[in-house]
Amino acid sequence: EDIDRFGAALVAHGNNGASTERDIVQMAQRIAASGKLVGLNETDILAYASALSSVGIEAVAGGTAMSQSFTQISNAVDQGGQKLTTIAHTAGLTSAEFKKAFEKDAAGAMAQFVTGLNAVEEQGGSASRVLDDLGMSGIRQKNALLSLATSGDLLANSLKRSAHPQLAVS
Repeated sequence: EDIDRFGAALVAHGNNGASTERDIVQMAQRIAASGKLVGLNETDILAYASALSSVGIEAVAGGTAMSQSFTQISNAVDQGGQKLTTIAHTAGLTSAEFKKAFEKDAAGAMAQFVTGLNAVEEQGGSASRVLDDLGMSGIRQKNALLSLATSGDLLANSLKRSAHPQLAVS
């Protein structure tokens, strides 16, 4: 029923990102199952796929990396504890705020975490160490998350483009 919106979002990403529609669809296919499980809709999945493809992450590597990341963050939200505290702090929120944000808008909450990783680096910390502390230490996972983190507003703009493809935010 939402095929027109999906198509519009895909074209907007292809026209305004640094990746092709083919690359975006390949990446989206790899992250769709885990993304859906944590609450992302089809256009959110396209946004993540577009952003990952635009920073040069290949579908196989990026699909695995983001699937692991979605699952680990979702598990931290469900279980609470130190990992949730670290994720929330990185995103600039309390644990309760992050949990609420994730339950309402998983794509946005994850983007806030990714943005926070860049802030950690800008403030003289180590985003790589944060990821290690969270058990997100695989090379593909770190590469994907850190590439997104250092890409400026790429992910945020991708999410905006998916929500409102007619705006074609670049």
